[in-house]
Amino acid sequence: MKKNIKELVKKLYKTNEYGYEYQDPDAVADPELVKYFEKNYNIRTDVHRSCVNCQIRQITKYDDPNSKKKNTFKPQCGFIPKSLPPGSSKTIKEIALKSDMPIERAKKLLLSTIDPVAWCEVMFGFSDEDQRWSIRSYQKEQLRCTSKRIAVREGRRSGKTFAMALKLLYYAYNLRVEKGRDSDGNPVILGPDIMVVTPYQAQLTNIFEEIESLIKRNTDLRSEVTTGTADNLYIKTPTFKMEFKNGSTIQGFVSGLGVKEDGSGGGTMRGQSAHVIYLDEMDMIPEDILDKVVSPILATTPDTIMIATSTPIGKRAKFYNWCLTREDFKEDYYPTTVLPHWEQIKEEIESESTKESFATEYMAEFIEGMYGVFRPSWIQAARADYEYLVSRPDARPKIGVVDYENMLVSIGIDWNKNAGTEFFVLGYAPNQGLWYALDAINVPASENSSQRWMQEVLRLNYKWKPDWIYADEGYGHTIIEDLHYQSQTLRGKRNKTQMDLQTVKLSDRLVAFNFSKNVILKDPITGQDIKKAGKHFLVENAVRTLEDGLFKFPSSDETLKKQLSNYVILRRQASTNKPVYGMENERIGDHRLDAMMLALAALSLQESIYSGKNLPISSPGLVEIDKEKSYISPQREARDILNNLKKHKVPGAFSVLQILRGNGSEEEQKAIHQKYIRQGLIEENKPRNRSSKFIKENNKPSLLEGIQQNVNSPTSGDLIGETHHIPFKRKNKKSRGWRK
Repeated sequence: MKKNIKELVKKLYKTNEYGYEYQDPDAVADPELVKYFEKNYNIRTDVHRSCVNCQIRQITKYDDPNSKKKNTFKPQCGFIPKSLPPGSSKTIKEIALKSDMPIERAKKLLLSTIDPVAWCEVMFGFSDEDQRWSIRSYQKEQLRCTSKRIAVREGRRSGKTFAMALKLLYYAYNLRVEKGRDSDGNPVILGPDIMVVTPYQAQLTNIFEEIESLIKRNTDLRSEVTTGTADNLYIKTPTFKMEFKNGSTIQGFVSGLGVKEDGSGGGTMRGQSAHVIYLDEMDMIPEDILDKVVSPILATTPDTIMIATSTPIGKRAKFYNWCLTREDFKEDYYPTTVLPHWEQIKEEIESESTKESFATEYMAEFIEGMYGVFRPSWIQAARADYEYLVSRPDARPKIGVVDYENMLVSIGIDWNKNAGTEFFVLGYAPNQGLWYALDAINVPASENSSQRWMQEVLRLNYKWKPDWIYADEGYGHTIIEDLHYQSQTLRGKRNKTQMDLQTVKLSDRLVAFNFSKNVILKDPITGQDIKKAGKHFLVENAVRTLEDGLFKFPSSDETLKKQLSNYVILRRQASTNKPVYGMENERIGDHRLDAMMLALAALSLQESIYSGKNLPISSPGLVEIDKEKSYISPQREARDILNNLKKHKVPGAFSVLQILRGNGSEEEQKAIHQKYIRQGLIEENKPRNRSSKFIKENNKPSLLEGIQQNVNSPTSGDLIGETHHIPFKRKNKKSRGWRK
């Protein structure tokens, strides 16, 4: 897509003060943009302005730049008429004359027969001139939309319930569906059956009360309702229900009703049919309800209209997919800032929200870190336009790696007796600083799986000549041992083939990785050991690599793409709060992803700055010793220096060189030290024997000695070197006062 076209598409959106981009309901597409999409994507232009904008947004949203096939508009809809049909002006005049009303009012009445917004304005008195009682522009677009699958993602307080109450009422009074045949075989045309599903009772009550309050504004509409008692227009038992003379019904259910642990969830909703399904706060509705109640209805009656509205709660489930991955769904996205009175309420909202809750509750953002491990933006950025390589030389034409012979290569292996074994080949291009997926193979499980998998390891080892092979130790420990044994036995073979020469190296390349054990890293600054749980290291290393945009894989590998998206935090351990990773959907699996993470880990553990192989070498230096101190052996002196450096977190790995005399023992060191004193080579440090009620000056502790002496003592909070009063003690108990 050309740059100028992309710029014109951007004009169909708005960006709020927090950087969130959302669709502009008042936007008018540039004629050049409309012409481009009509020519290249065959969009309809004889329809309402909002339909033209919707087609352009939808095609652009799911357009894959790596695909040669052009995208098309997938949602099923009837489109909104551009205007009244030809000849309507005559009808308008007749209505105005016959009913004695202004032309504009007559036009509104005629327009209400085809436009849901005009119908609502006529029936409930809405007017754009009255800001207190008007339909907002984004609500108008939602009312007019005829798509059979709509996902509305909006922030709190944006008016979702109000807009949906209007839309459901429009369907109840105007939509006509066929409900079988009469005794003469003629089709029975009646109003639709509308199903409302909410996660909580309070939300269901709120929706029905909103619908009821609107109906009560129009006596003609109220007279069409046949349910309710006294002033109520609906019943609440056994389910919420409102019936109309035209055969329409609006029935409400709470998704928690009848949910059972045995998998028979759905309760009173199961077996229901509907022509319109409205799912309120859909992200909170249990998945089993959607699978056991909603999906069967859609499968039985594919023409059913389904509308889902929600503020995201952080998980990536069906609502996430309907909004961001399902091309047949029309998504409406509006943060709460779309409200005309946002400036009056934002200070209160900002002060009462955390950064995370503000993003989810009011910006209606899917916070991926709360549930998904790999963000969709990272995954999309990692996809590249190339196919898996046949050999190393392929790296030059396919991924632009000129020095492919010096490319670091690792292989990750994840064994699985059910799904087969995944082999993932990864290459690091030093000139680009990128990790490339070079090959991915699945060898299915069979009767002779072990032998086939061993042969595949030998084949890939010969083909790619990897630097490292990291294999899951859990299920494949015996295979790894057999491969090591085979590698060792070939060392003594004469006249080795090229395959044999590579197999001999397998004992040095093949590493068994245990997911449940710790891995040892080296701090690149201090050289200290860093322990990490094996599984957590794999995931954190992969996350860091994708987040930095350093990993690329072929866009055609849908398996890896889906597994990356499917990887989630299932829960957190109660004792350590560490995340427990797993699959959101077990049918998608995670075996290729595990193999990929093992291949990434191989290079990180063996070649990165955390491997311990690249620690800087320091130049030697001297440490000055206080001559006033009593004798300290070189051994203790070295330990004290070492501990002092560690205590002050001196950067770098360091060693202390000890200068020993004689045989190196402490006894001989002390004897030599005394000999030097007698010969006058060094001075003896003799303490002065002077009484004082204060600490003697020459016995004042040094800074380091003071720290050691004061640790866990009653004076540990005092300043180092501070004078301390020592109580005077007498040798005898007789009083020596001036009093007798």
